[in-house]
Amino acid sequence: MARPFRWSASLLVALAVALCLGPSAFGQEYTIGPRDVLGISVWGQADLSRDYTVDPDGFIPFPLIGRVKAVGSNPKELAAQLTERLGKDYLVNPQVIVWVKEYLSQKVQVLGSAEKPGVYYLNGPTTMLEILSKAGGLASTAGKQVILLRNNMGSGGSVSASPVLRFSLEKIQAGDVAENTRVQNQDTIIVSKAVAPHSYFIFGEVKKPGGYTLEKETNILEGITIAGGFTDKAAPSRTRVIRSTPEGQKVIEIDMNDILRRGRAATTVMLQESDVVVVPESFF
Repeated sequence: MARPFRWSASLLVALAVALCLGPSAFGQEYTIGPRDVLGISVWGQADLSRDYTVDPDGFIPFPLIGRVKAVGSNPKELAAQLTERLGKDYLVNPQVIVWVKEYLSQKVQVLGSAEKPGVYYLNGPTTMLEILSKAGGLASTAGKQVILLRNNMGSGGSVSASPVLRFSLEKIQAGDVAENTRVQNQDTIIVSKAVAPHSYFIFGEVKKPGGYTLEKETNILEGITIAGGFTDKAAPSRTRVIRSTPEGQKVIEIDMNDILRRGRAATTVMLQESDVVVVPESFF
């Protein structure tokens, strides 16, 4: 039986307003990305008015004017660009409207004690509470915290060390604005489980995610094996261990493919009480 959210009056009002506005109200703020599907309407030009999918390199092929860069712009900015280019050589006073029809470029992953863990696409500014609601709310096994693992995207799309942020589920549910933070593209959100003594947790792309008792010395490979091993969608080379230390949260990046290749010769990480192991999806 899932544990329901405890809604405050102010939070209900805020969510009601957001639902009434709908995705279109947020759409003009949204930054277009690869694979998004855009609806483009040019008044009086039926042959130009249709859906366009953003290519992986960030462009859309548009009749008359060729490839147009869409990534990095919001719909209003892209409409202005199309209006200028069409009006320059082809149409008199073109009227262009752009909106996002399918949001497919920005996503977060929800793991742990949510009712429906998985990947969720962002369709505009989205809070932690809204993502947890999309994931069906909290499971009966949920603890008191949400762990947010955030990727820092460097130049060229490289991913640097991931900061770890912790938030109180009770405060999020009570409408605390500081705790109900906005999520970002590529965030991993882990709903903690109620902690049993001497336990560690494995979430993500393993066959039996959950909490396990640390009955003896257990290394990371043994822990993942206990959890059923990797699924076919796993990215073992990007495995991470989130560990609480007196100095704060620590993230240990582990290339499990390397450990598997070297076998017993590999120096591996020993799991500790309350460790959280995250195995991401290969496409995420």
